[in-house]
Amino acid sequence: MGLLSMYRGGKPVKALYYCGWILRRLRPRVLLRHRLRRLLRTWEERADASELRVRVRHYCPAEPSSMQLPADAEYVRKLDSSRGKRVYYIDIERYLAYFPRHLRISFQPGDVYTNPTVPSIIKARRLDDSNGDMATVFNLNRVRHFPRPHDHIPFSRKKPVLFFRGKIGDKPGRIRFFEKWHGHPLTDLGDTSRHPVRAEWGASKIPVASHFAYKYILVLEGNDVGSSLQWVMGSDCVPVMTRPRVEHWLMHSRLEAGVHYIEIADDYSDVAEKLEWYMAHPDEAEKIARASREYYSQFLDRRRERDISLLTLARYFEATGQHIFPGNRDTHKP
Repeated sequence: MGLLSMYRGGKPVKALYYCGWILRRLRPRVLLRHRLRRLLRTWEERADASELRVRVRHYCPAEPSSMQLPADAEYVRKLDSSRGKRVYYIDIERYLAYFPRHLRISFQPGDVYTNPTVPSIIKARRLDDSNGDMATVFNLNRVRHFPRPHDHIPFSRKKPVLFFRGKIGDKPGRIRFFEKWHGHPLTDLGDTSRHPVRAEWGASKIPVASHFAYKYILVLEGNDVGSSLQWVMGSDCVPVMTRPRVEHWLMHSRLEAGVHYIEIADDYSDVAEKLEWYMAHPDEAEKIARASREYYSQFLDRRRERDISLLTLARYFEATGQHIFPGNRDTHKP
């Protein structure tokens, strides 16, 4: 993959990501505590305070002191990274460094199959499962999930085809879609697995930027979220997908069908019908591409995302009955 292709796809360089983590560990904790105190004291005075409040309460819906941590909850100072998924620990440690080390958390790294039964910090929350309030959604594995794509191809010049390249593996939903629509004249679908489920489905992997040549990009959920959705929304293409069953930091449950994406039926029966309608109404499709890109842009302000992350952790600690700075009344949690 060439450097220009990497730039257009917006994929971060992991080496720089790890270097940034090492440098951040050298920051004096006393300085980080000061920044956190100031944020908690002043965030309500900001012009975007109402937006911050909405997002933080979306990620951590539990009210203060409404949940109890399990006995085996870990102390911030002893967070155990031996369970693998190192990138998840890097992403949470960068924000836990702002908080006193006596605080405790229940942390679940990795993909999500069910919601937790104890108040936990987790990458994603299932929308089709109970215990949603127990899941505090956090921006984990962000090096993969929040690229900054650069799509310079005008929508009118993109190919009017539903495009997909990805691994099918043992994911039933993806297999069913390929069984129904692979080879259809309105689609260009390819399984990039080393050993494709069916030989005729096999296709070579291509850079993210190469997807931008197509108007419609298929987003299919895998183990949890469809990880391609972020760069599709950040491009000038239209996401085509079923109603989300899982959400992470992107707040999938706030996406509107027909506004931010083209919604298809859970059994994929109406794919051709939906594509034909939007191909006959290209202005409506382009409107979705613009709205999708605008929605995604809110996650690209690094300082704002840092503040939202810190406020989310603050709300989690308060929800589990822990006082961040005991005796300090000069703070305000969202």
